[in-house]
Amino acid sequence: MLRRTIGKIIPDYAILPLTLTGINNLIAYNCGKLIQLWVGIEPIDMTGSIDAFFPFHPVWILAYIGSFAFWTYQNIMIARESREQAYRLVAGDFVAKMICLLFFIFLPTTNTRPNAEGSGVFLFITRFIYWVDSPRNLFPSIHCFVAWLGTRQLFEAKKIRHKPLVCTLCVVGSILVFLSTMYTKQHVFVDVIGGIVVAEIGFAAAKYTKLPNLFRRMNERFLASKLFSFLTHYVVQY
Repeated sequence: MLRRTIGKIIPDYAILPLTLTGINNLIAYNCGKLIQLWVGIEPIDMTGSIDAFFPFHPVWILAYIGSFAFWTYQNIMIARESREQAYRLVAGDFVAKMICLLFFIFLPTTNTRPNAEGSGVFLFITRFIYWVDSPRNLFPSIHCFVAWLGTRQLFEAKKIRHKPLVCTLCVVGSILVFLSTMYTKQHVFVDVIGGIVVAEIGFAAAKYTKLPNLFRRMNERFLASKLFSFLTHYVVQY
């Protein structure tokens, strides 16, 4: 029953591509921090005058953490469109996150966060996010690029129902993610711009190069493997 339920949401061919987007994120984010600590590189603060127009507002933490659900929705909708779109999704995501990793290693940045003192649920959540997420790996913003890359790829979809409405809502959602990163002081303005640029590079690489074919071949081997059989017949069978 569980397999049938999951299968209605995520096709078998999309399991590996969607999983790889999460693995890409772990590699880019954590390897960047580990290398910074190992090498002992001092990050630079790229806060600019324009960031004064985005004062700290803890209520925006809702949009910030809500972005995880937003990404999940976008990625699943893209992967459900077709095998080709699933491979483009993971290819674009891979290129963009590897670019981010290079910046995290060779141009590490930081910013100055507010104290976030006081009572209230929004401040509590903000302090928790600050605690688990140190101000590193800021430029380009992974938060912003994932939101925008998903939106760009949804515009390429042909089978999605109510496409104009969905795409409009995703553009609005991406803008909310951009603003949330600045109003929560998780990022600065240049991080947002960098994230959008990286997303466009990943989108172009996925659309105009043969990189998706690499992930297609990888996925074909996975689908024919004993690991896939084990996962589908024993792990999610019931």
